[in-house]
Amino acid sequence: MLKRFFFLFILNFVFIFYFFGNGLTQEPKRPFYEYQGNYRDEIDALKKEFIDKFGYELIDLEHEWRPWEIKKLSIAFSNLPETFLKIKGVKGFYHLSQFRGGPEGMPVDDIPAATFPSFQTVYRNAKMAYQVEVGNQEPRIEFYSNLFYEDQKNINIIVQHEMAHIYDIFNNYISFSSEWLKLTEFDLIHLPALDSRPGDDYLFALLNNFKKPHYAPVSSNQLPTYSRQNSQEDFANSVAAYINYPYFQFSHPKRYKFLKEKVFGGTHYFPEEDMGYLEKITLDFDQALKNKNWEKIIKIAEEVGRNYSPELEKKLVLKIENKIKDTPDSVRDLKLAVASCFLVDPSSLNIRKKLIRKKRVPLQVLLKDRRCALMARRSFEKELGLWSMRNIYFFRSKGQDYIQFMDPVSLTSRARGFDTRYNWRVFNEGSNIHLAEGNFHNEEINFGSVKINLGETAVGTMKLPVGKPLILEVGAQRVHPIEFKRLNSKIAKIRFVIPVGFNYKAPKQARIRIVYPLRPEFKSLN
Repeated sequence: MLKRFFFLFILNFVFIFYFFGNGLTQEPKRPFYEYQGNYRDEIDALKKEFIDKFGYELIDLEHEWRPWEIKKLSIAFSNLPETFLKIKGVKGFYHLSQFRGGPEGMPVDDIPAATFPSFQTVYRNAKMAYQVEVGNQEPRIEFYSNLFYEDQKNINIIVQHEMAHIYDIFNNYISFSSEWLKLTEFDLIHLPALDSRPGDDYLFALLNNFKKPHYAPVSSNQLPTYSRQNSQEDFANSVAAYINYPYFQFSHPKRYKFLKEKVFGGTHYFPEEDMGYLEKITLDFDQALKNKNWEKIIKIAEEVGRNYSPELEKKLVLKIENKIKDTPDSVRDLKLAVASCFLVDPSSLNIRKKLIRKKRVPLQVLLKDRRCALMARRSFEKELGLWSMRNIYFFRSKGQDYIQFMDPVSLTSRARGFDTRYNWRVFNEGSNIHLAEGNFHNEEINFGSVKINLGETAVGTMKLPVGKPLILEVGAQRVHPIEFKRLNSKIAKIRFVIPVGFNYKAPKQARIRIVYPLRPEFKSLN
Protein backbone atom coordinates (compact mmCIF):
# COMPACT_ATOMS: atom_id res chain seq x y z
CA MET A 1 0.00 0.00 0.00
CA LEU A 2 1.47 3.36 -1.01
CA LYS A 3 1.55 5.87 1.77
CA ARG A 4 2.34 9.57 2.07
CA PHE A 5 4.68 10.31 -0.75
CA PHE A 6 6.30 13.68 -1.05
CA PHE A 7 5.60 13.71 -4.75
CA LEU A 8 2.72 12.23 -6.75
CA PHE A 9 2.43 11.65 -10.45
CA ILE A 10 -1.26 12.09 -10.80
CA LEU A 11 -1.92 14.86 -13.30
CA ASN A 12 -0.07 13.70 -16.34
CA PHE A 13 -0.50 15.14 -19.77
CA VAL A 14 -1.82 18.57 -18.97
CA PHE A 15 -0.32 20.19 -21.99
CA ILE A 16 0.64 23.79 -21.40
CA PHE A 17 1.31 26.09 -18.52
CA TYR A 18 1.97 29.29 -20.42
CA PHE A 19 5.59 30.35 -20.47
CA PHE A 20 5.20 33.76 -18.99
CA GLY A 21 1.88 33.78 -17.18
CA ASN A 22 -1.36 35.61 -17.47
CA GLY A 23 0.09 39.00 -16.74
CA LEU A 24 1.80 39.20 -20.09
CA THR A 25 -0.67 37.46 -22.36
CA GLN A 26 -3.15 39.46 -24.37
CA GLU A 27 -6.85 38.99 -23.95
CA PRO A 28 -7.93 36.88 -26.92
CA LYS A 29 -10.27 38.47 -29.40
CA ARG A 30 -13.33 36.33 -29.25
CA PRO A 31 -15.08 36.13 -32.60
CA PHE A 32 -18.65 37.34 -32.91
CA TYR A 33 -20.98 35.24 -34.99
CA GLU A 34 -24.36 36.06 -36.43
CA TYR A 35 -25.94 33.04 -38.04
CA GLN A 36 -29.44 32.82 -39.49
CA GLY A 37 -29.49 29.08 -40.22
CA ASN A 38 -29.95 25.93 -38.16
CA TYR A 39 -26.94 25.46 -35.90
CA ARG A 40 -27.99 21.99 -34.77
CA ASP A 41 -28.12 20.59 -38.29
CA GLU A 42 -24.73 22.11 -39.10
CA ILE A 43 -23.16 20.82 -35.85
CA ASP A 44 -24.55 17.32 -36.37
CA ALA A 45 -23.24 17.27 -39.95
CA LEU A 46 -19.77 18.44 -38.86
CA LYS A 47 -19.66 15.89 -36.03
CA LYS A 48 -20.59 13.08 -38.44
CA GLU A 49 -17.94 14.25 -40.89
CA PHE A 50 -15.37 14.27 -38.09
CA ILE A 51 -16.11 10.75 -36.88
CA ASP A 52 -16.24 9.40 -40.45
CA LYS A 53 -12.89 10.94 -41.30
CA PHE A 54 -10.94 10.55 -38.06
CA GLY A 55 -12.81 7.89 -36.08
CA TYR A 56 -13.66 9.85 -32.91
CA GLU A 57 -16.88 11.31 -31.49
CA LEU A 58 -17.09 14.93 -30.39
CA ILE A 59 -19.03 14.70 -27.14
CA ASP A 60 -20.85 17.61 -25.52
CA LEU A 61 -20.18 17.68 -21.82
CA GLU A 62 -20.29 21.08 -20.22
CA HIS A 63 -20.38 22.97 -23.51
CA GLU A 64 -21.80 22.09 -26.86
CA TRP A 65 -19.34 21.90 -29.70
CA ARG A 66 -19.72 24.88 -32.02
CA PRO A 67 -19.23 24.73 -35.78
CA TRP A 68 -16.12 26.91 -35.87
CA GLU A 69 -14.52 24.86 -33.08
CA ILE A 70 -15.10 21.60 -34.96
CA LYS A 71 -13.64 23.12 -38.11
CA LYS A 72 -10.48 24.23 -36.26
CA LEU A 73 -10.13 20.79 -34.66
CA SER A 74 -10.56 19.12 -38.04
CA ILE A 75 -7.69 21.15 -39.49
CA ALA A 76 -5.41 20.00 -36.66
CA PHE A 77 -6.41 16.36 -37.15
CA SER A 78 -5.88 16.56 -40.90
CA ASN A 79 -2.12 16.79 -40.33
CA LEU A 80 -1.95 13.65 -38.20
CA PRO A 81 -0.69 10.37 -39.69
CA GLU A 82 -3.01 7.42 -40.17
CA THR A 83 -1.47 5.72 -37.14
CA PHE A 84 -3.10 8.34 -34.89
CA LEU A 85 -6.62 7.95 -36.29
CA LYS A 86 -9.40 5.53 -35.31
CA ILE A 87 -7.47 4.17 -32.32
CA LYS A 88 -9.59 1.41 -30.79
CA GLY A 89 -10.45 2.16 -27.19
CA VAL A 90 -10.85 5.91 -27.64
CA LYS A 91 -14.51 6.82 -27.96
CA GLY A 92 -14.01 10.52 -28.45
CA PHE A 93 -13.24 13.94 -27.05
CA TYR A 94 -15.03 16.16 -24.57
CA HIS A 95 -15.64 19.90 -24.54
CA LEU A 96 -15.47 21.71 -21.19
CA SER A 97 -15.04 25.32 -20.15
CA GLN A 98 -11.84 24.64 -18.18
CA PHE A 99 -9.73 21.95 -16.56
CA ARG A 100 -11.41 20.39 -13.52
CA GLY A 101 -9.07 17.67 -12.30
CA GLY A 102 -6.27 19.57 -10.60
CA PRO A 103 -5.56 20.08 -6.91
CA GLU A 104 -7.20 22.98 -5.11
CA GLY A 105 -5.54 26.27 -5.99
CA MET A 106 -4.02 25.04 -9.23
CA PRO A 107 -4.26 27.75 -11.97
CA VAL A 108 -6.37 26.39 -14.80
CA ASP A 109 -7.22 29.37 -16.98
CA ASP A 110 -4.34 28.77 -19.38
CA ILE A 111 -4.70 25.01 -19.75
CA PRO A 112 -6.13 24.35 -23.21
CA ALA A 113 -6.35 20.55 -23.12
CA ALA A 114 -5.63 17.47 -21.02
CA THR A 115 -5.38 13.73 -21.74
CA PHE A 116 -6.63 10.92 -19.53
CA PRO A 117 -6.16 8.45 -17.88
CA SER A 118 -3.54 9.50 -15.38
CA PHE A 119 -0.98 7.08 -13.99
CA GLN A 120 1.46 6.55 -11.16
CA THR A 121 4.95 5.10 -11.33
CA VAL A 122 5.56 2.55 -8.57
CA TYR A 123 8.13 -0.06 -7.68
CA ARG A 124 6.27 -3.09 -6.24
CA ASN A 125 8.54 -5.06 -3.96
CA ALA A 126 6.31 -8.13 -3.99
CA LYS A 127 6.66 -8.38 -7.76
CA MET A 128 10.18 -6.90 -7.92
CA ALA A 129 8.89 -4.77 -10.78
CA TYR A 130 8.84 -1.14 -11.90
CA GLN A 131 5.22 -0.51 -12.86
CA VAL A 132 3.32 2.24 -14.62
CA GLU A 133 -0.14 1.81 -13.13
CA VAL A 134 -2.71 3.40 -15.40
CA GLY A 135 -5.73 4.98 -13.73
CA ASN A 136 -9.20 3.51 -14.03
CA GLN A 137 -10.52 6.38 -16.15
CA GLU A 138 -12.07 6.59 -19.58
CA PRO A 139 -9.32 7.22 -22.18
CA ARG A 140 -10.06 10.63 -23.65
CA ILE A 141 -8.91 14.15 -24.37
CA GLU A 142 -10.68 17.10 -22.81
CA PHE A 143 -10.54 20.29 -24.84
CA TYR A 144 -11.18 23.52 -22.95
CA SER A 145 -12.79 26.66 -24.29
CA ASN A 146 -9.66 28.82 -24.36
CA LEU A 147 -7.98 26.43 -26.82
CA PHE A 148 -10.17 27.62 -29.66
CA TYR A 149 -9.13 31.25 -29.28
CA GLU A 150 -5.55 30.38 -30.09
CA ASP A 151 -4.36 30.87 -33.65
CA GLN A 152 -4.64 27.81 -35.85
CA LYS A 153 -0.92 27.03 -35.70
CA ASN A 154 -0.99 26.78 -31.91
CA ILE A 155 -4.20 24.74 -31.98
CA ASN A 156 -2.52 22.26 -34.32
CA ILE A 157 0.46 21.83 -32.02
CA ILE A 158 -1.64 21.46 -28.87
CA VAL A 159 -4.02 18.93 -30.42
CA GLN A 160 -1.19 16.90 -31.95
CA HIS A 161 0.68 16.93 -28.64
CA GLU A 162 -2.37 15.51 -26.87
CA MET A 163 -2.91 12.90 -29.58
CA ALA A 164 0.71 11.84 -29.08
CA HIS A 165 -0.21 11.04 -25.46
CA ILE A 166 -3.19 9.00 -26.69
CA TYR A 167 -0.97 7.12 -29.14
CA ASP A 168 1.56 6.55 -26.37
CA ILE A 169 -1.09 5.12 -24.01
CA PHE A 170 -2.40 2.66 -26.58
CA ASN A 171 1.04 1.53 -27.73
CA ASN A 172 2.22 0.20 -24.38
CA TYR A 173 3.76 3.56 -23.45
CA ILE A 174 6.58 3.91 -25.95
CA SER A 175 7.79 6.80 -23.81
CA PHE A 176 8.64 4.33 -21.02
CA SER A 177 10.38 1.87 -23.33
CA SER A 178 14.07 1.19 -22.76
CA GLU A 179 14.79 2.33 -26.32
CA TRP A 180 13.15 5.74 -25.83
CA LEU A 181 14.68 6.29 -22.39
CA LYS A 182 18.14 5.46 -23.72
CA LEU A 183 17.64 7.73 -26.71
CA THR A 184 16.45 10.66 -24.60
CA GLU A 185 18.79 10.07 -21.62
CA PHE A 186 16.22 9.91 -18.86
CA ASP A 187 17.35 7.98 -15.75
CA LEU A 188 15.23 6.42 -13.04
CA ILE A 189 15.54 7.38 -9.40
CA HIS A 190 13.65 5.96 -6.42
CA LEU A 191 11.46 8.18 -4.25
CA PRO A 192 10.65 6.89 -0.75
CA ALA A 193 7.45 7.53 1.14
CA LEU A 194 7.64 9.94 4.06
CA ASP A 195 6.74 7.09 6.44
CA SER A 196 8.49 4.32 4.52
CA ARG A 197 9.88 1.22 6.15
CA PRO A 198 12.15 -1.49 4.74
CA GLY A 199 10.27 -3.58 2.22
CA ASP A 200 7.66 -0.91 1.40
CA ASP A 201 6.76 -0.03 -2.15
CA TYR A 202 8.00 3.31 -3.43
CA LEU A 203 7.56 5.69 -6.35
CA PHE A 204 10.12 6.23 -9.05
CA ALA A 205 10.71 9.24 -11.29
CA LEU A 206 12.53 10.01 -14.50
CA LEU A 207 15.33 12.56 -14.30
CA ASN A 208 16.62 14.37 -17.36
CA ASN A 209 20.32 14.62 -18.14
CA PHE A 210 21.16 18.08 -16.79
CA LYS A 211 24.28 18.27 -18.99
CA LYS A 212 22.38 17.73 -22.22
CA PRO A 213 21.85 21.03 -24.12
CA HIS A 214 18.31 20.37 -25.24
CA TYR A 215 15.44 17.97 -25.18
CA ALA A 216 12.50 17.96 -27.59
CA PRO A 217 11.72 21.41 -29.06
CA VAL A 218 9.10 23.31 -27.10
CA SER A 219 6.18 25.30 -28.47
CA SER A 220 6.10 29.08 -28.19
CA ASN A 221 3.63 28.74 -25.28
CA GLN A 222 5.66 26.31 -23.21
CA LEU A 223 8.37 26.73 -20.65
CA PRO A 224 11.85 26.08 -22.12
CA THR A 225 12.19 23.17 -19.65
CA TYR A 226 8.85 21.54 -20.53
CA SER A 227 10.29 18.55 -22.40
CA ARG A 228 12.68 17.86 -19.51
CA GLN A 229 9.83 17.13 -17.08
CA ASN A 230 9.51 13.49 -18.04
CA SER A 231 9.79 11.16 -21.00
CA GLN A 232 6.05 11.45 -21.79
CA GLU A 233 6.20 15.19 -22.40
CA ASP A 234 9.44 14.76 -24.32
CA PHE A 235 7.73 12.16 -26.54
CA ALA A 236 4.62 14.30 -27.13
CA ASN A 237 6.70 17.38 -27.95
CA SER A 238 8.83 15.28 -30.31
CA VAL A 239 5.69 14.19 -32.17
CA ALA A 240 4.48 17.80 -32.48
CA ALA A 241 7.96 18.82 -33.64
CA TYR A 242 8.03 16.05 -36.26
CA ILE A 243 4.85 17.44 -37.82
CA ASN A 244 5.40 21.19 -37.42
CA TYR A 245 9.08 22.12 -37.12
CA PRO A 246 11.14 21.85 -40.32
CA TYR A 247 14.50 21.70 -38.54
CA PHE A 248 13.59 18.89 -36.14
CA GLN A 249 15.17 16.28 -38.42
CA PHE A 250 18.47 18.19 -38.21
CA SER A 251 18.43 19.22 -34.52
CA HIS A 252 17.24 15.82 -33.23
CA PRO A 253 18.15 13.22 -35.86
CA LYS A 254 17.87 10.21 -33.49
CA ARG A 255 14.40 11.20 -32.29
CA TYR A 256 13.35 11.91 -35.87
CA LYS A 257 14.52 8.51 -37.13
CA PHE A 258 12.80 6.71 -34.24
CA LEU A 259 9.48 8.47 -34.83
CA LYS A 260 9.60 8.03 -38.58
CA GLU A 261 10.16 4.28 -38.32
CA LYS A 262 8.07 3.38 -35.26
CA VAL A 263 5.34 5.99 -34.95
CA PHE A 264 4.67 7.71 -38.29
CA GLY A 265 4.94 4.67 -40.53
CA GLY A 266 7.43 6.39 -42.83
CA THR A 267 5.30 9.52 -43.31
CA HIS A 268 7.29 12.76 -43.32
CA TYR A 269 6.19 16.39 -43.58
CA PHE A 270 9.25 18.23 -44.86
CA PRO A 271 11.86 17.44 -47.54
CA GLU A 272 14.53 15.23 -45.98
CA GLU A 273 18.17 16.21 -46.40
CA ASP A 274 21.44 14.65 -45.31
CA MET A 275 22.93 17.67 -43.58
CA GLY A 276 24.03 18.70 -40.09
CA TYR A 277 21.95 21.11 -38.02
CA LEU A 278 24.51 23.91 -37.91
CA GLU A 279 25.19 23.60 -41.63
CA LYS A 280 21.49 23.62 -42.57
CA ILE A 281 20.55 26.60 -40.41
CA THR A 282 23.58 28.60 -41.56
CA LEU A 283 22.82 27.88 -45.22
CA ASP A 284 19.15 28.88 -44.93
CA PHE A 285 19.97 31.95 -42.84
CA ASP A 286 22.57 33.20 -45.32
CA GLN A 287 20.17 32.68 -48.21
CA ALA A 288 17.41 34.58 -46.42
CA LEU A 289 19.80 37.47 -45.68
CA LYS A 290 20.90 37.57 -49.31
CA ASN A 291 17.28 37.63 -50.52
CA LYS A 292 16.26 40.17 -47.87
CA ASN A 293 13.63 37.71 -46.70
CA TRP A 294 13.27 39.17 -43.23
CA GLU A 295 10.23 37.07 -42.30
CA LYS A 296 12.26 33.95 -43.08
CA ILE A 297 15.03 35.25 -40.83
CA ILE A 298 12.51 35.58 -37.98
CA LYS A 299 11.16 32.11 -38.65
CA ILE A 300 14.63 30.54 -38.56
CA ALA A 301 15.47 32.36 -35.33
CA GLU A 302 12.19 31.16 -33.81
CA GLU A 303 13.01 27.55 -34.67
CA VAL A 304 16.54 27.86 -33.29
CA GLY A 305 15.09 29.38 -30.12
CA ARG A 306 13.06 26.24 -29.39
CA ASN A 307 16.32 24.73 -28.13
CA TYR A 308 19.61 26.21 -27.04
CA SER A 309 22.54 25.76 -29.39
CA PRO A 310 25.33 28.08 -28.14
CA GLU A 311 27.69 27.69 -31.09
CA LEU A 312 24.93 28.23 -33.64
CA GLU A 313 23.47 31.22 -31.82
CA LYS A 314 26.85 32.96 -31.77
CA LYS A 315 27.08 32.55 -35.56
CA LEU A 316 23.60 33.96 -36.16
CA VAL A 317 24.11 36.90 -33.79
CA LEU A 318 27.32 37.81 -35.61
CA LYS A 319 25.54 37.69 -38.98
CA ILE A 320 22.80 39.99 -37.70
CA GLU A 321 25.36 42.38 -36.20
CA ASN A 322 27.19 42.59 -39.52
CA LYS A 323 23.94 43.27 -41.36
CA ILE A 324 22.85 46.16 -39.18
CA LYS A 325 26.19 47.86 -39.88
CA ASP A 326 24.75 48.71 -43.31
CA THR A 327 22.88 51.92 -44.00
CA PRO A 328 19.81 52.14 -41.72
CA ASP A 329 16.68 50.51 -43.07
CA SER A 330 13.61 50.79 -40.85
CA VAL A 331 11.93 47.59 -42.08
CA ARG A 332 15.09 45.47 -42.04
CA ASP A 333 16.26 46.78 -38.68
CA LEU A 334 12.92 46.06 -37.00
CA LYS A 335 12.73 42.54 -38.41
CA LEU A 336 16.29 41.71 -37.39
CA ALA A 337 15.60 43.10 -33.91
CA VAL A 338 12.55 40.81 -33.64
CA ALA A 339 14.67 37.85 -34.81
CA SER A 340 17.21 38.58 -32.06
CA CYS A 341 14.44 38.23 -29.44
CA PHE A 342 14.34 34.47 -30.09
CA LEU A 343 18.05 34.03 -29.35
CA VAL A 344 19.33 33.84 -25.77
CA ASP A 345 23.00 34.49 -26.43
CA PRO A 346 23.75 37.67 -24.38
CA SER A 347 24.97 39.46 -27.50
CA SER A 348 21.46 39.28 -28.97
CA LEU A 349 20.28 41.78 -26.34
CA ASN A 350 23.05 44.18 -27.40
CA ILE A 351 21.66 44.16 -30.94
CA ARG A 352 18.32 45.49 -29.70
CA LYS A 353 19.93 47.99 -27.34
CA LYS A 354 22.10 49.36 -30.14
CA LEU A 355 19.19 49.73 -32.57
CA ILE A 356 17.02 51.41 -29.93
CA ARG A 357 19.76 53.81 -28.77
CA LYS A 358 20.42 54.90 -32.34
CA LYS A 359 16.66 55.39 -32.83
CA ARG A 360 16.61 52.95 -35.72
CA VAL A 361 13.98 50.83 -34.00
CA PRO A 362 11.33 52.41 -31.71
CA LEU A 363 11.11 50.55 -28.41
CA GLN A 364 7.32 50.67 -28.28
CA VAL A 365 7.04 49.21 -31.76
CA LEU A 366 9.47 46.40 -30.89
CA LEU A 367 7.53 45.56 -27.74
CA LYS A 368 4.39 44.98 -29.78
CA ASP A 369 5.95 41.67 -30.75
CA ARG A 370 4.97 39.16 -28.04
CA ARG A 371 8.33 37.41 -27.91
CA CYS A 372 10.24 40.69 -27.61
CA ALA A 373 7.89 41.87 -24.87
CA LEU A 374 8.54 38.66 -22.97
CA MET A 375 12.31 39.10 -23.27
CA ALA A 376 12.20 42.75 -22.24
CA ARG A 377 13.69 44.18 -19.04
CA ARG A 378 10.36 44.90 -17.36
CA SER A 379 9.05 41.40 -18.03
CA PHE A 380 12.14 39.78 -16.57
CA GLU A 381 12.73 42.03 -13.59
CA LYS A 382 9.08 42.28 -12.52
CA GLU A 383 7.96 38.71 -13.20
CA LEU A 384 10.25 36.07 -14.69
CA GLY A 385 13.26 36.75 -12.50
CA LEU A 386 11.10 36.03 -9.44
CA TRP A 387 9.86 32.61 -10.55
CA SER A 388 10.56 29.70 -8.25
CA MET A 389 12.37 26.47 -9.08
CA ARG A 390 10.34 23.48 -10.31
CA ASN A 391 10.45 19.66 -10.11
CA ILE A 392 12.82 19.42 -7.13
CA TYR A 393 14.15 15.98 -6.21
CA PHE A 394 16.39 14.90 -3.33
CA PHE A 395 18.42 11.70 -3.71
CA ARG A 396 21.60 9.98 -2.60
CA SER A 397 24.25 8.52 -4.88
CA LYS A 398 27.51 6.89 -3.80
CA GLY A 399 27.17 8.31 -0.31
CA GLN A 400 26.62 11.88 -1.53
CA ASP A 401 23.46 13.98 -1.13
CA TYR A 402 22.09 15.74 -4.21
CA ILE A 403 19.18 17.83 -5.37
CA GLN A 404 18.15 18.24 -8.97
CA PHE A 405 15.56 20.71 -10.19
CA MET A 406 14.56 22.88 -13.11
CA ASP A 407 15.05 26.61 -13.42
CA PRO A 408 12.51 27.59 -16.10
CA VAL A 409 14.00 31.03 -16.77
CA SER A 410 17.72 30.26 -16.56
CA LEU A 411 18.28 30.90 -20.27
CA THR A 412 16.22 34.08 -20.22
CA SER A 413 18.30 35.22 -17.26
CA ARG A 414 21.45 34.56 -19.25
CA ALA A 415 20.02 36.48 -22.22
CA ARG A 416 19.44 39.48 -19.94
CA GLY A 417 23.08 39.33 -18.74
CA PHE A 418 22.40 38.03 -15.22
CA ASP A 419 24.55 35.53 -13.32
CA THR A 420 22.64 33.05 -11.21
CA ARG A 421 23.55 31.58 -7.84
CA TYR A 422 21.36 28.95 -6.17
CA ASN A 423 20.94 29.03 -2.40
CA TRP A 424 19.61 26.12 -0.37
CA ARG A 425 18.80 25.33 3.27
CA VAL A 426 17.61 22.21 5.11
CA PHE A 427 15.48 22.29 8.29
CA ASN A 428 13.96 19.75 10.62
CA GLU A 429 10.22 19.86 10.02
CA GLY A 430 8.61 22.27 12.46
CA SER A 431 11.86 24.13 13.17
CA ASN A 432 13.10 27.45 11.85
CA ILE A 433 16.72 26.62 12.68
CA HIS A 434 18.47 25.22 9.64
CA LEU A 435 20.57 22.06 9.80
CA ALA A 436 22.62 22.92 6.75
CA GLU A 437 22.88 25.58 4.08
CA GLY A 438 24.91 26.26 0.98
CA ASN A 439 25.07 27.87 -2.42
CA PHE A 440 26.01 26.88 -5.94
CA HIS A 441 27.13 28.87 -8.95
CA ASN A 442 27.61 27.03 -12.21
CA GLU A 443 30.34 28.58 -14.33
CA GLU A 444 29.12 26.59 -17.32
CA ILE A 445 25.95 27.30 -19.30
CA ASN A 446 22.81 26.28 -17.44
CA PHE A 447 20.34 24.65 -19.84
CA GLY A 448 17.48 24.84 -17.38
CA SER A 449 18.28 21.73 -15.35
CA VAL A 450 20.45 22.06 -12.24
CA LYS A 451 22.11 19.35 -10.15
CA ILE A 452 23.74 20.32 -6.85
CA ASN A 453 25.95 18.24 -4.56
CA LEU A 454 24.76 19.39 -1.15
CA GLY A 455 27.86 18.20 0.71
CA GLU A 456 30.29 19.95 -1.65
CA THR A 457 28.36 23.23 -1.67
CA ALA A 458 27.47 23.33 2.04
CA VAL A 459 28.87 25.96 4.36
CA GLY A 460 30.84 23.90 6.84
CA THR A 461 30.21 20.24 7.59
CA MET A 462 26.86 18.73 6.65
CA LYS A 463 25.24 15.59 8.02
CA LEU A 464 21.52 15.15 7.46
CA PRO A 465 19.58 13.02 9.95
CA VAL A 466 18.09 9.71 8.86
CA GLY A 467 14.44 8.86 9.40
CA LYS A 468 13.27 12.37 10.32
CA PRO A 469 10.97 14.63 8.23
CA LEU A 470 13.05 17.37 6.63
CA ILE A 471 12.27 20.54 4.70
CA LEU A 472 14.54 21.74 1.90
CA GLU A 473 14.30 25.28 0.53
CA VAL A 474 15.95 26.40 -2.68
CA GLY A 475 15.96 29.72 -4.49
CA ALA A 476 17.87 31.61 -7.14
CA GLN A 477 19.69 34.89 -6.75
CA ARG A 478 20.28 36.65 -10.07
CA VAL A 479 22.90 39.40 -10.21
CA HIS A 480 23.76 41.69 -13.10
CA PRO A 481 27.53 42.28 -12.98
CA ILE A 482 27.36 45.63 -14.81
CA GLU A 483 24.08 47.18 -13.73
CA PHE A 484 24.43 45.86 -10.14
CA LYS A 485 20.86 44.66 -10.03
CA ARG A 486 19.90 41.79 -7.77
CA LEU A 487 16.79 39.64 -8.12
CA ASN A 488 15.73 36.95 -5.69
CA SER A 489 13.37 34.23 -6.83
CA LYS A 490 10.50 32.97 -4.74
CA ILE A 491 11.57 30.15 -2.45
CA ALA A 492 10.51 26.61 -3.41
CA LYS A 493 10.22 23.86 -0.79
CA ILE A 494 10.08 20.08 -0.65
CA ARG A 495 9.38 17.75 2.28
CA PHE A 496 11.36 14.51 2.45
CA VAL A 497 12.75 11.77 4.65
CA ILE A 498 16.00 9.84 4.25
CA PRO A 499 15.09 6.23 5.16
CA VAL A 500 17.67 3.93 6.73
CA GLY A 501 19.52 2.05 4.02
CA PHE A 502 17.25 3.25 1.19
CA ASN A 503 18.69 2.88 -2.33
CA TYR A 504 17.79 5.86 -4.50
CA LYS A 505 19.67 4.58 -7.54
CA ALA A 506 17.81 2.50 -10.09
CA PRO A 507 19.65 -0.07 -12.21
CA LYS A 508 20.61 0.89 -15.74
CA GLN A 509 18.13 -0.19 -18.39
CA ALA A 510 15.49 -1.05 -15.82
CA ARG A 511 12.50 -2.69 -17.47
CA ILE A 512 9.22 -0.90 -16.82
CA ARG A 513 5.98 -2.88 -16.87
CA ILE A 514 2.71 -1.21 -17.93
CA VAL A 515 -0.35 -2.22 -15.91
CA TYR A 516 -3.68 -1.23 -17.44
CA PRO A 517 -7.00 -1.21 -15.56
CA LEU A 518 -9.63 -3.86 -16.26
CA ARG A 519 -11.62 -1.64 -18.57
CA PRO A 520 -12.94 -2.81 -21.95
CA GLU A 521 -10.96 -0.06 -23.71
CA PHE A 522 -7.70 -1.70 -22.62
CA LYS A 523 -8.72 -5.34 -23.10
CA SER A 524 -6.32 -5.88 -26.00
CA LEU A 525 -3.42 -4.44 -23.98
CA ASN A 526 -3.77 -6.58 -20.85
